[in-house]
Amino acid sequence: MKKGQFSRDWSLLKLARTWEPRDIGGEVIERVMQEGRPEAVMSILHVIGDIGFEDGQKAKERMPPFMQPSEIIESTLLVAGVETERQDGEDGLTITVNLDAHGLFGYPFSMAEPAAAYVTGFVRAVTEGAAVTRAGNHLQILF
Repeated sequence: MKKGQFSRDWSLLKLARTWEPRDIGGEVIERVMQEGRPEAVMSILHVIGDIGFEDGQKAKERMPPFMQPSEIIESTLLVAGVETERQDGEDGLTITVNLDAHGLFGYPFSMAEPAAAYVTGFVRAVTEGAAVTRAGNHLQILF
């Protein structure tokens, strides 16, 4: 049976009211991270780290020259809503990043692995020689 114009328009109107376009990229990354082959996972983490590096370069270029790398990193993470802890110790300044922060730059960075890859790439671009280590769901950045 063929629908009439009114029926078609009514159906389209109902669809338009309930349509919620969504970005499935995060879901794809999450599934590959959980179910993918190790080579695929490493490739994705490498790409995410490269994106973090590129974003770090852009952030560093936008900041005034007197800003210290630690300030750029802290301010970026603060704006992103990421929990950090700063410690001035004998070895130097350490920033601890909580990877459990579910809002870290949006989905899929609510997962610890992509978040760690992104932040590590960002840190590499902004600093010269800072050591980044991971302990559980925390990253430690030693300047």
